[in-house]
Amino acid sequence: LVFTLALSLYAALGSVLGARRGGSPLQESARNGIYAAAAAATMATLALFYLLIARDYGVRYVYEHVSNQLPLVYTISAFWAGQEGSLLLWLWLVTLLSAWMALKLKAAEPGGGFYALATMACTQAFLALILVVISSPFETLGVTPLEGHGLNPLLRNIGMVVHPPIVFLGYALYTVPFALAVGALFSNEIGPAWVGRIRFWSLMAWLALGMGILLGAWWAYVVLGWGGYWAWDPVENASLIPWLTGTALLHSLMAQERRGAFKMWNVALVSANLLLCILATFVTRSGIIQSVHAFGRSALGHYFLAFILVAGALVGALMVRRRRLLRSPYEISHPLSREASLMLTNLLFVGAALTVLLGTIFPAITEALQGRQAALGASFYARTVVPLAVIIVLLIGFCPWLAWGGVSARRLGRSLALPLAAGVASALLLFALGVRQPFALFSFATTALVAVSILQVFYQQALRPALRAEEGRLAALGHLLSRNRRRYGAHFVHLGIGLMALGITGSSAYQSEVQVALAPNEAITHRGYTLLYRDLVSQSLPDKQRFVALVSVQRQGREIATLRPEKSFYTDVNQWISRVDTRSTLQEDLYISLAGANEEGLATFQVQVNPLVSWIWIGGIWLLLGTLLAGWPSHGREKA
Repeated sequence: LVFTLALSLYAALGSVLGARRGGSPLQESARNGIYAAAAAATMATLALFYLLIARDYGVRYVYEHVSNQLPLVYTISAFWAGQEGSLLLWLWLVTLLSAWMALKLKAAEPGGGFYALATMACTQAFLALILVVISSPFETLGVTPLEGHGLNPLLRNIGMVVHPPIVFLGYALYTVPFALAVGALFSNEIGPAWVGRIRFWSLMAWLALGMGILLGAWWAYVVLGWGGYWAWDPVENASLIPWLTGTALLHSLMAQERRGAFKMWNVALVSANLLLCILATFVTRSGIIQSVHAFGRSALGHYFLAFILVAGALVGALMVRRRRLLRSPYEISHPLSREASLMLTNLLFVGAALTVLLGTIFPAITEALQGRQAALGASFYARTVVPLAVIIVLLIGFCPWLAWGGVSARRLGRSLALPLAAGVASALLLFALGVRQPFALFSFATTALVAVSILQVFYQQALRPALRAEEGRLAALGHLLSRNRRRYGAHFVHLGIGLMALGITGSSAYQSEVQVALAPNEAITHRGYTLLYRDLVSQSLPDKQRFVALVSVQRQGREIATLRPEKSFYTDVNQWISRVDTRSTLQEDLYISLAGANEEGLATFQVQVNPLVSWIWIGGIWLLLGTLLAGWPSHGREKA
């Protein structure tokens, strides 16, 4: 780690001097420094993996997160379970990305490339400095215990094996467009090639962070036992904020690519994305805001705050200095144009991000002003962020029919006639079926409008021409996607967002819950389900004492499932943990948690019916496929 720090500083200095002097030997030396720093960080990473697997309890980090009974997969995931390990993971990912940039950077390339490399080197030097000075994962104990403390049982789940690395991959990937932006500002090189590189890396970062957030929501739903997937917790919000600004960036980059517009927006959003990722870590590591995810108070947060201030001041000064370069020659002249919709999209996403940011840091603000923390609850976000989100989803249904430069109101009305009719018809149908909540009716109608609008695009541009040409429908769709992956990948992403909105609306507006105590062979009926509690089974395992309730689920007199919620006492950490069990369909989830049980077998259950939750995960998969399609390398004709 010391070598990583020293080599990163050397590479940063060498890259800047090489860019200013144009000296190839110095640039090559800086490039070699980047490679060597990546190798040193890789050695540190492998060392910690080895210490964890070998269960060397003489190292404090290993002692605090591993035990003799911990399975191998969770022993490996303990690498990023704690503060020091997750920071080392972040450093390692940034050094690998820096090495990749150095590999692709040509010595004859203009100075912007080496300024970008210097920015990457400074970022990894900052992370290495923290690990060396105040948060080393290799700190040793005075003695070597025979047993470790063990991993928190809530983290012993496949979701937590993959969720943190993907989130930190998103954080690390956002370093690349930030570095490219700084390099472009230093060298006056904000052109089409810059936009293309920024778009690719921003798309990959957005995808990684989005999938990490979705996996975290799934983990909360299936593990924590409270029946929800999003609690507006400060640490949840901290990762959501850069994802929102990253979404705005992906939209505004289109305007710069097609019209040379939004240059100032794009540089500001690129910078904000990384700084907000750092802010997310500041919220988690400083301890100034209370959260179930956060670590205790430490001086670590001050380092991250200093980085935010220094980096923000640097980018701000560069933007002021290059304000003429960032001035857009293009003005939005038509309200019904693609450019106007992109501007509105930016305002909505940035507005949502700022609102979530305000709600997140509000406890720190009240503590500074009043000496005590006062948090804003979920109702604040329901009144502020949710309406913005609904407007964004509604805008998705209009966007496919807007053109660059503008479209007439009559033509837009003709294009939207079918989607609007579908939205109104769905609202009337749901009202007839008993749905009375205005927000739910409007949200469901909006989702129907979006789905029909996007499907209409594919019908008009793929299916209808295929029928005329007597071409197969799947072949026509494949040809359509191959001709313009970016455009239709975006439609796939928007459809995924609509499906997720469907699941979020249904599960938020119509969740039902009951808590009941049952003796063996007693039953209750809830929302059409008959739940028969058959027995309580206990099992002794090396790391826990496990109690499993067998619950027969019946509907209309027929058994449809047997659910097995459990509650376990983990001996290595002296902690009780509940595990829920669910029966999932496209219509709803039956969600049962074992809250407690006594020696006579009397058990307390929390039973929930959560409508449409599966559509959240289906929409997330659809979003992933669309993003991969949009980011897939294009043929030369499509690039042109």
